[in-house]
Amino acid sequence: MSTSETGDELSSTLRELRRAAGLTSAAAAAAAGIGQAALSRYETGKFVPTPARLEALLDTYQASPAVGGRLRAMVRDLRAENRRVVVHRKNAPAFQRRIRDIEASSKHVTTFQPAVVPGILQTEAYMRVLTSGADPKIADGVIAARLERQQLLGRPGHRWTQILTTGALLWCAGSAATMIEQIDRIIAVSRLDGVRIGVIPARRPVSVLPLHGFDVYDERAVIVGTVATTAIITEPADVRLHIDMLESLTEVADFGADARETLIELRDGYSADT
Repeated sequence: MSTSETGDELSSTLRELRRAAGLTSAAAAAAAGIGQAALSRYETGKFVPTPARLEALLDTYQASPAVGGRLRAMVRDLRAENRRVVVHRKNAPAFQRRIRDIEASSKHVTTFQPAVVPGILQTEAYMRVLTSGADPKIADGVIAARLERQQLLGRPGHRWTQILTTGALLWCAGSAATMIEQIDRIIAVSRLDGVRIGVIPARRPVSVLPLHGFDVYDERAVIVGTVATTAIITEPADVRLHIDMLESLTEVADFGADARETLIELRDGYSADT
């Protein structure tokens, strides 16, 4: 999950602006009044600049209003002045759109889900089961926004690593027919460019046991959902904790043909029930 020269849009745009201004990193940092080490972290995607530091860099580079507005939006979405930003479920449709914007500005999105299919992979029928207890208008808004997010799958410039357990697929959401359709979609998506689907088989020994699912965006931000709220985490130490967990989970997951073989077995099990 490297964010070096091929890092996320925010960091790559900052690099491009500096180079277009004809400045070395040392000169740019001095002109903006920030440390060269901090600028390096911003340009490699390791840290997200504060709004004040972003403004200093935009002034130094004489960025256009359009570019400046786009970078301000990225920083607003990806940086929390506090350790966490908590969003209540009543704002779920708006938050799905916010996730869409974060995903659109990210080069690599990595997800782990132990008990539910990741949202970017869900069919509409599966979503309907998950949102069946919500207000219909809220449910419709969430589903529409989530389906719109899925349009990024397979597009150039975006990579997706989606890891789930077989247990997530053994929870029969609604009906066997819903699960068959859902598993077929995961198999199809696994063949798209830039998408890796990982499946952790039942009874495979693991050394890490996350208590919840989470998404990591270019090593800069983590989103964690609960029944009542969703948290955006940007504190580097907390983000690193989730990245370390993902590395351990990736080691025990099957990918490619092996993952598809497990998915086909699960689908065939549901087919036998119909």
